[in-house]
Amino acid sequence: MPSHEHEFPLDLIRHDPTFATELLQEVTGKPLPEHTRVRCDAAEATRTAPAYLNSDSLVVCERPPLPHERQDGPVPVLAIITEPQNTWDSRKPYSWPCYVANIRHRLKCPVALLVLTPTTALARRYSPPIDLGCGEIRPLVLALDTLEPVTDQSVAAAHPVLTILALASNPTDDKDALEALTVALKSLDASASSLYSDYVLAALSATALSSLEEIMAVRDYEFRTELIGRPFREGRIEGQIEGRIEAILGVLDARGIAVSNQVRERINASSDLDELNRWVRRAAKVDSAEDLFL
Repeated sequence: MPSHEHEFPLDLIRHDPTFATELLQEVTGKPLPEHTRVRCDAAEATRTAPAYLNSDSLVVCERPPLPHERQDGPVPVLAIITEPQNTWDSRKPYSWPCYVANIRHRLKCPVALLVLTPTTALARRYSPPIDLGCGEIRPLVLALDTLEPVTDQSVAAAHPVLTILALASNPTDDKDALEALTVALKSLDASASSLYSDYVLAALSATALSSLEEIMAVRDYEFRTELIGRPFREGRIEGQIEGRIEAILGVLDARGIAVSNQVRERINASSDLDELNRWVRRAAKVDSAEDLFL
């Protein structure tokens, strides 16, 4: 079953395809081809073939056709394949060239292969060029442990999704980073903020959650998402308990993990904030809902 670390970056891209272009520029430091639209595309690398190939995410940058181009719709100028990898998989250097070649053939544009790893050590293993015998493909690898938590609120407002991923990948109790997180979440619409807060709550420590509560109290600030807002609103213990319960169930649901009536009843019956905080963090990692209680 896909893990929290694997699914979170993909969820961010699904909800905001332009985030894939931000990550690519984070790796290359280079401007992208001129484009006017960014969209998600079908991730299939093949249409009909003995072996079915499916990349994790595919985003396409497009522009309007030029007068001399005989094309009715937008023109693809760059495709970005995003592949989160949490462990070494020796098969990837053989399947990734197929993804690149088939998507290049289908979309008729350059293709970038962006690989996300949790650690720098794993990034080094995926970084070498893939020798094809007639050339090579160079994966562009970003180690998420190199994303420093954003502490500048203006940067958080300009790059909210990157701010959220950096803090979820490298949790900290630093209050400037937590302040920046509130700015990032506030700048998003309610549905996106609710989804992202599930993951961030699961990553933060009890100390960081307590600091967030203090920030809410000082600013009298209310998140636009009910999921985060309820735990902190007016400092009510009942609201904190209710918010933690919803966070646990929200993370499990986002990861596609089934929750039996028995597990749901046990979660709903708890009024111990320390216990609920443990379950929030475990919800991001367990393979079954029952494992919350191990």
